[in-house]
Amino acid sequence: MVKTIGIMMTFLLIPLSSLGQSIIAYATVNTNEAYIGQPVKLTVSVYTSTWFTEGVDLGNIQIDNALTVYFRSVSNSRAFSGKNYAGVSFYYNVFPTEEGQITIPSLSINIASPKPGGYKGIKRTVTTKPKSFNVLPVPLGYNPNNWLVATYLNVNQKWSTALDNIKVGDVVQRTINRSAGGTMAEFIPVSIWDSIAGISVYPRRAKVNTKKSKTAISASRSETVNYLFEKEGEVVFPATEYMYWNSNNKKFYKKYIDSVVVQVKPNPDLSMLSSIKKSLQKDTIEAAKTQETPFLIFGLTPKTFVIYLILTLVGGFILFYISKRLIAFIKLKRTHYLQSEGFAFAQLKKALKHHDYFAFSRTSHVWVKKLSSKFETLEDLAVQTNSKPLNNALSKLNHALFKDEQTNIALYSEVLAAIKATRQAYFKTQRITKKETSKSTTWLNPISKS
Repeated sequence: MVKTIGIMMTFLLIPLSSLGQSIIAYATVNTNEAYIGQPVKLTVSVYTSTWFTEGVDLGNIQIDNALTVYFRSVSNSRAFSGKNYAGVSFYYNVFPTEEGQITIPSLSINIASPKPGGYKGIKRTVTTKPKSFNVLPVPLGYNPNNWLVATYLNVNQKWSTALDNIKVGDVVQRTINRSAGGTMAEFIPVSIWDSIAGISVYPRRAKVNTKKSKTAISASRSETVNYLFEKEGEVVFPATEYMYWNSNNKKFYKKYIDSVVVQVKPNPDLSMLSSIKKSLQKDTIEAAKTQETPFLIFGLTPKTFVIYLILTLVGGFILFYISKRLIAFIKLKRTHYLQSEGFAFAQLKKALKHHDYFAFSRTSHVWVKKLSSKFETLEDLAVQTNSKPLNNALSKLNHALFKDEQTNIALYSEVLAAIKATRQAYFKTQRITKKETSKSTTWLNPISKS
Protein backbone atom coordinates (compact mmCIF):
# COMPACT_ATOMS: atom_id res chain seq x y z
CA MET A 1 0.00 0.00 0.00
CA VAL A 2 2.81 2.43 0.89
CA LYS A 3 4.52 1.70 -2.41
CA THR A 4 1.26 2.27 -4.32
CA ILE A 5 0.67 5.59 -2.60
CA GLY A 6 4.22 6.64 -3.37
CA ILE A 7 3.71 5.90 -7.07
CA MET A 8 0.44 7.85 -7.13
CA MET A 9 2.09 10.80 -5.40
CA THR A 10 4.86 10.85 -7.96
CA PHE A 11 2.42 11.05 -10.87
CA LEU A 12 0.31 13.70 -9.14
CA LEU A 13 3.10 16.17 -8.41
CA ILE A 14 2.40 19.61 -9.81
CA PRO A 15 5.53 21.71 -10.03
CA LEU A 16 4.74 25.38 -10.43
CA SER A 17 7.55 27.88 -10.95
CA SER A 18 7.42 31.64 -10.74
CA LEU A 19 9.32 34.43 -9.09
CA GLY A 20 12.36 32.15 -8.88
CA GLN A 21 10.72 29.67 -6.51
CA SER A 22 9.11 26.26 -6.93
CA ILE A 23 5.82 25.16 -5.38
CA ILE A 24 4.55 21.57 -5.44
CA ALA A 25 1.01 20.63 -4.39
CA TYR A 26 -0.89 17.35 -4.68
CA ALA A 27 -3.69 15.28 -3.14
CA THR A 28 -3.63 11.51 -2.53
CA VAL A 29 -6.09 8.91 -1.26
CA ASN A 30 -5.27 5.55 0.30
CA THR A 31 -7.61 3.49 -1.90
CA ASN A 32 -9.22 3.50 -5.33
CA GLU A 33 -12.51 2.02 -4.14
CA ALA A 34 -14.58 2.01 -0.96
CA TYR A 35 -18.03 1.21 0.37
CA ILE A 36 -20.65 3.73 1.49
CA GLY A 37 -19.59 4.98 4.91
CA GLN A 38 -16.02 3.68 4.61
CA PRO A 39 -13.49 6.36 5.53
CA VAL A 40 -11.08 7.15 2.72
CA LYS A 41 -7.88 8.79 3.93
CA LEU A 42 -7.20 11.99 2.02
CA THR A 43 -3.83 13.72 2.29
CA VAL A 44 -3.27 17.17 0.81
CA SER A 45 0.36 18.31 0.70
CA VAL A 46 2.09 21.49 -0.43
CA TYR A 47 5.85 22.10 -0.61
CA THR A 48 8.05 25.11 -1.32
CA SER A 49 11.69 25.29 -2.31
CA THR A 50 12.22 28.02 0.33
CA TRP A 51 9.90 28.21 3.37
CA PHE A 52 6.44 29.38 4.40
CA THR A 53 6.25 32.81 6.03
CA GLU A 54 2.59 32.34 7.04
CA GLY A 55 0.27 29.47 7.91
CA VAL A 56 -0.95 27.59 4.85
CA ASP A 57 -4.62 28.27 4.05
CA LEU A 58 -6.26 25.28 2.41
CA GLY A 59 -9.72 26.83 2.11
CA ASN A 60 -12.96 24.86 1.92
CA ILE A 61 -13.00 21.23 0.84
CA GLN A 62 -16.39 20.52 -0.70
CA ILE A 63 -16.93 17.02 -2.08
CA ASP A 64 -20.24 16.00 -3.63
CA ASN A 65 -21.90 12.88 -2.16
CA ALA A 66 -19.42 12.67 0.71
CA LEU A 67 -18.77 14.02 4.22
CA THR A 68 -15.29 15.31 4.99
CA VAL A 69 -13.65 15.32 8.42
CA TYR A 70 -10.42 17.22 9.06
CA PHE A 71 -7.94 15.76 11.57
CA ARG A 72 -4.65 17.65 11.65
CA SER A 73 -1.78 19.23 9.71
CA VAL A 74 1.87 18.19 9.99
CA SER A 75 4.94 20.14 8.91
CA ASN A 76 7.59 18.08 7.14
CA SER A 77 10.24 18.17 4.46
CA ARG A 78 10.91 16.13 1.34
CA ALA A 79 13.40 15.94 -1.49
CA PHE A 80 12.29 16.53 -5.07
CA SER A 81 14.85 16.06 -7.87
CA GLY A 82 17.59 16.00 -5.27
CA LYS A 83 16.52 19.30 -3.70
CA ASN A 84 15.04 19.61 -0.21
CA TYR A 85 11.59 21.22 0.09
CA ALA A 86 9.73 22.41 3.20
CA GLY A 87 6.12 21.35 3.34
CA VAL A 88 2.91 20.80 5.26
CA SER A 89 0.39 17.96 4.91
CA PHE A 90 -3.30 18.04 5.83
CA TYR A 91 -5.05 14.82 6.83
CA TYR A 92 -8.75 14.13 6.29
CA ASN A 93 -11.26 11.30 6.21
CA VAL A 94 -13.73 11.32 3.33
CA PHE A 95 -16.94 9.35 4.02
CA PRO A 96 -18.90 8.47 0.83
CA THR A 97 -22.69 8.76 1.17
CA GLU A 98 -23.70 7.36 -2.24
CA GLU A 99 -22.38 4.71 -4.58
CA GLY A 100 -20.71 5.71 -7.84
CA GLN A 101 -17.65 7.82 -8.48
CA ILE A 102 -16.51 10.40 -5.93
CA THR A 103 -14.30 13.19 -7.23
CA ILE A 104 -12.17 15.31 -4.95
CA PRO A 105 -12.11 18.58 -6.88
CA SER A 106 -9.11 20.72 -7.60
CA LEU A 107 -8.17 22.35 -4.29
CA SER A 108 -6.93 25.92 -4.03
CA ILE A 109 -4.18 26.46 -1.44
CA ASN A 110 -3.18 29.95 -0.32
CA ILE A 111 0.46 30.27 0.69
CA ALA A 112 3.08 32.91 1.41
CA SER A 113 6.69 32.02 0.60
CA PRO A 114 9.79 34.10 -0.27
CA LYS A 115 11.79 33.63 -3.42
CA PRO A 116 15.33 32.23 -3.08
CA GLY A 117 17.63 34.71 -1.32
CA GLY A 118 14.71 36.80 -0.13
CA TYR A 119 12.91 37.01 3.19
CA LYS A 120 9.56 38.63 2.39
CA GLY A 121 6.72 36.20 1.78
CA ILE A 122 5.00 36.45 -1.57
CA LYS A 123 1.35 35.46 -1.47
CA ARG A 124 -0.01 33.19 -4.14
CA THR A 125 -2.50 30.39 -4.73
CA VAL A 126 -1.61 26.92 -5.98
CA THR A 127 -4.00 24.13 -6.96
CA THR A 128 -4.05 20.35 -6.87
CA LYS A 129 -5.36 18.06 -9.58
CA PRO A 130 -8.77 16.40 -9.09
CA LYS A 131 -8.66 12.90 -7.60
CA SER A 132 -11.36 10.24 -7.97
CA PHE A 133 -12.26 6.90 -6.42
CA ASN A 134 -15.18 4.49 -6.84
CA VAL A 135 -17.85 3.83 -4.21
CA LEU A 136 -19.13 0.26 -4.28
CA PRO A 137 -22.74 -0.76 -3.59
CA VAL A 138 -23.57 -2.71 -0.43
CA PRO A 139 -22.58 -6.37 -1.05
CA LEU A 140 -25.35 -8.76 -2.10
CA GLY A 141 -26.97 -10.48 0.84
CA TYR A 142 -26.57 -7.52 3.19
CA ASN A 143 -29.35 -5.11 4.06
CA PRO A 144 -28.47 -1.53 3.04
CA ASN A 145 -30.60 -0.28 5.95
CA ASN A 146 -28.42 -2.20 8.41
CA TRP A 147 -25.06 -1.44 6.76
CA LEU A 148 -22.19 -0.03 8.81
CA VAL A 149 -18.45 0.32 8.23
CA ALA A 150 -16.55 0.58 11.52
CA THR A 151 -13.42 -0.57 13.33
CA TYR A 152 -15.52 -1.79 16.26
CA LEU A 153 -19.13 -1.83 17.48
CA ASN A 154 -20.36 -2.02 21.07
CA VAL A 155 -24.05 -2.71 21.77
CA ASN A 156 -25.97 -2.74 25.05
CA GLN A 157 -29.51 -2.20 26.24
CA LYS A 158 -31.29 -1.24 29.45
CA TRP A 159 -34.89 -1.35 30.67
CA SER A 160 -36.51 1.26 32.90
CA THR A 161 -37.81 -1.43 35.25
CA ALA A 162 -37.52 -5.15 35.96
CA LEU A 163 -39.55 -7.31 33.58
CA ASP A 164 -40.60 -9.99 36.08
CA ASN A 165 -43.68 -8.15 37.38
CA ILE A 166 -45.32 -6.48 34.37
CA LYS A 167 -49.08 -5.93 34.37
CA VAL A 168 -51.53 -4.84 31.69
CA GLY A 169 -51.42 -1.06 31.42
CA ASP A 170 -47.75 -0.76 32.42
CA VAL A 171 -45.40 1.40 30.35
CA VAL A 172 -41.77 0.24 30.13
CA GLN A 173 -38.93 2.17 28.51
CA ARG A 174 -36.20 0.37 26.58
CA THR A 175 -32.93 1.99 25.48
CA ILE A 176 -30.40 0.52 23.04
CA ASN A 177 -26.96 2.14 22.96
CA ARG A 178 -24.42 1.63 20.19
CA SER A 179 -20.91 3.04 19.89
CA ALA A 180 -18.69 2.55 16.86
CA GLY A 181 -15.14 3.47 15.89
CA GLY A 182 -13.94 4.92 12.62
CA THR A 183 -17.31 6.32 11.56
CA MET A 184 -19.72 9.22 12.02
CA ALA A 185 -23.08 9.19 13.80
CA GLU A 186 -24.83 9.76 10.46
CA PHE A 187 -23.78 6.27 9.34
CA ILE A 188 -25.00 4.26 12.33
CA PRO A 189 -28.24 2.66 11.05
CA VAL A 190 -31.61 3.33 12.65
CA SER A 191 -32.96 0.47 14.76
CA ILE A 192 -36.15 -1.17 13.51
CA TRP A 193 -38.64 -1.74 16.31
CA ASP A 194 -40.60 -4.96 15.74
CA SER A 195 -44.39 -4.97 15.92
CA ILE A 196 -45.43 -7.22 18.79
CA ALA A 197 -49.01 -8.38 19.40
CA GLY A 198 -50.53 -6.89 22.54
CA ILE A 199 -48.03 -4.04 22.75
CA SER A 200 -48.12 -0.48 21.46
CA VAL A 201 -44.75 0.94 20.45
CA TYR A 202 -43.85 4.61 20.86
CA PRO A 203 -40.29 5.43 19.69
CA ARG A 204 -38.61 8.57 20.97
CA ARG A 205 -36.07 10.79 19.26
CA ALA A 206 -32.62 9.22 19.03
CA LYS A 207 -29.53 10.83 20.54
CA VAL A 208 -26.45 10.81 18.31
CA ASN A 209 -22.92 12.06 18.80
CA THR A 210 -19.64 12.13 16.87
CA LYS A 211 -16.31 12.53 18.63
CA LYS A 212 -13.04 13.42 16.91
CA SER A 213 -9.45 13.67 18.03
CA LYS A 214 -6.42 14.60 15.96
CA THR A 215 -5.99 10.99 14.83
CA ALA A 216 -9.31 9.15 15.24
CA ILE A 217 -13.08 9.48 15.03
CA SER A 218 -15.91 7.60 16.75
CA ALA A 219 -19.67 7.90 17.07
CA SER A 220 -22.58 6.80 19.21
CA ARG A 221 -26.33 6.40 18.82
CA SER A 222 -28.82 5.98 21.68
CA GLU A 223 -32.39 4.98 20.83
CA THR A 224 -35.30 4.79 23.26
CA VAL A 225 -38.78 3.32 22.85
CA ASN A 226 -41.77 3.13 25.18
CA TYR A 227 -43.78 -0.10 25.27
CA LEU A 228 -47.42 -0.05 26.45
CA PHE A 229 -48.57 -3.54 27.51
CA GLU A 230 -52.24 -3.93 26.54
CA LYS A 231 -52.91 -7.66 26.88
CA GLU A 232 -51.98 -10.28 29.42
CA GLY A 233 -50.04 -13.40 28.55
CA GLU A 234 -46.61 -14.20 27.16
CA VAL A 235 -44.85 -11.54 25.11
CA VAL A 236 -41.63 -12.25 23.22
CA PHE A 237 -39.24 -9.49 22.23
CA PRO A 238 -37.24 -11.01 19.33
CA ALA A 239 -33.46 -10.97 19.18
CA THR A 240 -31.88 -7.99 17.42
CA GLU A 241 -28.89 -8.29 15.10
CA TYR A 242 -26.44 -5.55 14.18
CA MET A 243 -23.63 -6.08 11.69
CA TYR A 244 -20.60 -4.10 10.62
CA TRP A 245 -17.73 -4.44 8.18
CA ASN A 246 -14.21 -3.70 9.33
CA SER A 247 -12.36 -2.09 6.43
CA ASN A 248 -9.00 -2.63 8.16
CA ASN A 249 -9.10 -6.43 8.09
CA LYS A 250 -11.86 -6.80 5.44
CA LYS A 251 -14.10 -8.90 7.72
CA PHE A 252 -17.79 -8.86 8.66
CA TYR A 253 -18.89 -8.98 12.29
CA LYS A 254 -22.26 -9.32 14.02
CA LYS A 255 -23.50 -8.15 17.39
CA TYR A 256 -26.67 -9.49 19.02
CA ILE A 257 -29.19 -8.50 21.65
CA ASP A 258 -30.83 -11.66 22.95
CA SER A 259 -34.59 -12.18 22.86
CA VAL A 260 -36.60 -11.45 25.99
CA VAL A 261 -39.74 -13.23 27.20
CA VAL A 262 -42.17 -11.33 29.45
CA GLN A 263 -45.17 -12.75 31.27
CA VAL A 264 -47.76 -9.95 31.37
CA LYS A 265 -50.06 -10.27 34.37
CA PRO A 266 -53.69 -9.12 34.48
CA ASN A 267 -54.52 -5.83 36.14
CA PRO A 268 -57.68 -5.94 38.31
CA ASP A 269 -57.85 -2.16 38.39
CA LEU A 270 -58.13 -1.94 34.62
CA SER A 271 -60.85 -4.62 34.57
CA MET A 272 -62.81 -2.66 37.15
CA LEU A 273 -62.42 0.52 35.13
CA SER A 274 -63.71 -1.25 32.04
CA SER A 275 -66.76 -2.57 33.95
CA ILE A 276 -67.56 0.87 35.34
CA LYS A 277 -67.46 2.41 31.86
CA LYS A 278 -69.86 -0.23 30.47
CA SER A 279 -72.23 0.19 33.40
CA LEU A 280 -72.38 3.97 33.01
CA GLN A 281 -73.07 3.68 29.28
CA LYS A 282 -75.94 1.21 29.94
CA ASP A 283 -77.48 3.40 32.62
CA THR A 284 -77.40 6.44 30.31
CA ILE A 285 -79.27 4.58 27.57
CA GLU A 286 -81.92 3.14 29.91
CA ALA A 287 -82.51 6.51 31.61
CA ALA A 288 -83.22 8.31 28.32
CA LYS A 289 -86.92 9.29 28.16
CA THR A 290 -88.89 8.16 25.14
CA GLN A 291 -91.36 10.63 23.78
CA GLU A 292 -93.23 11.25 20.58
CA THR A 293 -91.63 13.87 18.42
CA PRO A 294 -92.24 15.07 14.86
CA PHE A 295 -90.22 13.35 12.12
CA LEU A 296 -86.88 15.08 12.02
CA ILE A 297 -83.65 14.54 10.13
CA PHE A 298 -80.72 15.55 12.29
CA GLY A 299 -83.09 17.76 14.22
CA LEU A 300 -84.41 19.49 11.07
CA THR A 301 -87.72 19.24 9.24
CA PRO A 302 -87.49 17.45 5.87
CA LYS A 303 -87.97 20.75 3.93
CA THR A 304 -85.27 22.55 5.89
CA PHE A 305 -82.96 19.54 5.61
CA VAL A 306 -83.32 19.47 1.79
CA ILE A 307 -82.59 23.21 1.53
CA TYR A 308 -79.52 22.86 3.74
CA LEU A 309 -78.40 19.79 1.79
CA ILE A 310 -78.61 21.62 -1.57
CA LEU A 311 -76.75 24.63 -0.19
CA THR A 312 -74.12 22.35 1.31
CA LEU A 313 -73.61 20.46 -1.98
CA VAL A 314 -73.34 23.65 -4.02
CA GLY A 315 -71.05 25.26 -1.49
CA GLY A 316 -68.97 22.07 -1.31
CA PHE A 317 -68.61 21.96 -5.10
CA ILE A 318 -67.52 25.60 -5.22
CA LEU A 319 -65.12 25.07 -2.33
CA PHE A 320 -63.72 21.92 -3.98
CA TYR A 321 -63.15 23.74 -7.28
CA ILE A 322 -61.48 26.71 -5.60
CA SER A 323 -59.38 24.44 -3.36
CA LYS A 324 -58.26 22.35 -6.31
CA ARG A 325 -57.12 25.42 -8.22
CA LEU A 326 -55.52 26.90 -5.12
CA ILE A 327 -53.65 23.69 -4.30
CA ALA A 328 -52.35 23.44 -7.87
CA PHE A 329 -51.21 27.08 -7.68
CA ILE A 330 -49.51 26.54 -4.31
CA LYS A 331 -47.75 23.39 -5.54
CA LEU A 332 -46.48 25.24 -8.62
CA LYS A 333 -45.25 28.16 -6.52
CA ARG A 334 -43.58 25.80 -4.05
CA THR A 335 -41.90 23.85 -6.86
CA HIS A 336 -40.49 27.10 -8.23
CA TYR A 337 -39.43 28.18 -4.76
CA LEU A 338 -37.61 24.91 -4.03
CA GLN A 339 -35.57 25.47 -7.18
CA SER A 340 -34.91 29.13 -6.42
CA GLU A 341 -31.91 31.01 -5.09
CA GLY A 342 -34.01 32.16 -2.14
CA PHE A 343 -34.64 28.61 -0.92
CA ALA A 344 -30.99 27.67 -1.39
CA PHE A 345 -29.99 30.76 0.63
CA ALA A 346 -32.47 29.83 3.38
CA GLN A 347 -30.87 26.36 3.63
CA LEU A 348 -27.44 27.97 3.84
CA LYS A 349 -28.56 30.31 6.67
CA LYS A 350 -30.10 27.35 8.51
CA ALA A 351 -26.82 25.40 8.36
CA LEU A 352 -24.83 28.37 9.68
CA LYS A 353 -27.31 29.10 12.47
CA HIS A 354 -27.05 25.46 13.58
CA HIS A 355 -23.23 25.63 13.36
CA ASP A 356 -23.27 22.58 11.07
CA TYR A 357 -20.10 22.78 8.97
CA PHE A 358 -20.91 19.78 6.77
CA ALA A 359 -24.37 21.12 5.91
CA PHE A 360 -22.81 24.57 5.35
CA SER A 361 -20.28 23.13 2.90
CA ARG A 362 -23.01 21.37 0.95
CA THR A 363 -25.59 24.19 0.90
CA SER A 364 -23.05 26.92 0.09
CA HIS A 365 -22.06 25.07 -3.10
CA VAL A 366 -25.71 24.80 -4.17
CA TRP A 367 -26.45 28.44 -3.33
CA VAL A 368 -23.58 30.08 -5.22
CA LYS A 369 -24.55 28.13 -8.35
CA LYS A 370 -28.13 29.34 -7.96
CA LEU A 371 -26.91 32.90 -7.48
CA SER A 372 -24.92 32.76 -10.71
CA SER A 373 -23.48 29.96 -12.81
CA LYS A 374 -20.19 31.85 -13.00
CA PHE A 375 -19.54 31.22 -9.29
CA GLU A 376 -18.19 27.85 -8.18
CA THR A 377 -17.51 28.39 -4.46
CA LEU A 378 -17.98 31.04 -1.78
CA GLU A 379 -14.33 31.95 -2.19
CA ASP A 380 -14.97 32.47 -5.90
CA LEU A 381 -17.92 34.74 -5.05
CA ALA A 382 -15.77 36.75 -2.62
CA VAL A 383 -13.02 37.22 -5.21
CA GLN A 384 -15.27 38.14 -8.15
CA THR A 385 -17.36 40.58 -6.07
CA ASN A 386 -14.28 41.93 -4.29
CA SER A 387 -15.87 41.18 -0.90
CA LYS A 388 -13.05 41.42 1.61
CA PRO A 389 -15.36 40.84 4.65
CA LEU A 390 -16.57 37.54 3.17
CA ASN A 391 -13.07 36.44 2.25
CA ASN A 392 -11.78 37.29 5.75
CA ALA A 393 -14.72 35.56 7.47
CA LEU A 394 -14.26 32.37 5.43
CA SER A 395 -10.52 32.39 6.08
CA LYS A 396 -11.03 32.70 9.84
CA LEU A 397 -13.62 29.90 9.88
CA ASN A 398 -11.45 27.61 7.80
CA HIS A 399 -8.42 28.40 9.93
CA ALA A 400 -10.35 27.57 13.08
CA LEU A 401 -11.67 24.31 11.60
CA PHE A 402 -8.28 23.16 10.39
CA LYS A 403 -6.28 24.29 13.44
CA ASP A 404 -8.63 23.87 16.41
CA GLU A 405 -10.65 20.93 17.66
CA GLN A 406 -13.52 23.27 18.65
CA THR A 407 -14.62 26.22 16.52
CA ASN A 408 -15.89 29.45 18.08
CA ILE A 409 -19.57 29.56 17.11
CA ALA A 410 -19.30 33.33 16.69
CA LEU A 411 -17.35 32.65 13.47
CA TYR A 412 -20.48 31.12 11.91
CA SER A 413 -22.42 34.33 12.66
CA GLU A 414 -19.62 36.41 11.15
CA VAL A 415 -19.65 34.29 7.97
CA LEU A 416 -23.46 34.60 7.73
CA ALA A 417 -23.33 38.39 8.11
CA ALA A 418 -20.63 38.64 5.43
CA ILE A 419 -22.62 36.42 3.03
CA LYS A 420 -25.77 38.52 3.54
CA ALA A 421 -23.91 41.75 2.85
CA THR A 422 -22.22 40.29 -0.25
CA ARG A 423 -25.56 38.97 -1.54
CA GLN A 424 -27.25 42.37 -1.14
CA ALA A 425 -24.36 44.14 -2.83
CA TYR A 426 -24.45 41.65 -5.70
CA PHE A 427 -28.21 42.15 -6.25
CA LYS A 428 -27.75 45.92 -6.15
CA THR A 429 -25.01 45.73 -8.77
CA GLN A 430 -27.22 43.52 -10.96
CA ARG A 431 -30.10 46.02 -10.76
CA ILE A 432 -27.85 48.93 -11.68
CA THR A 433 -26.34 46.97 -14.59
CA LYS A 434 -29.79 46.01 -15.87
CA LYS A 435 -30.99 49.60 -15.64
CA GLU A 436 -27.95 50.94 -17.50
CA THR A 437 -28.32 48.26 -20.17
CA SER A 438 -31.94 49.25 -20.65
CA LYS A 439 -30.97 52.90 -21.12
CA SER A 440 -28.24 52.00 -23.62
CA THR A 441 -30.71 49.93 -25.65
CA THR A 442 -33.16 52.84 -25.78
CA TRP A 443 -30.49 55.24 -27.11
CA LEU A 444 -29.26 52.72 -29.64
CA ASN A 445 -32.76 52.17 -31.03
CA PRO A 446 -34.38 55.67 -31.19
CA ILE A 447 -37.93 56.03 -32.39
CA SER A 448 -38.13 58.79 -34.97
CA LYS A 449 -41.19 60.97 -35.23
CA SER A 450 -42.31 62.59 -38.48
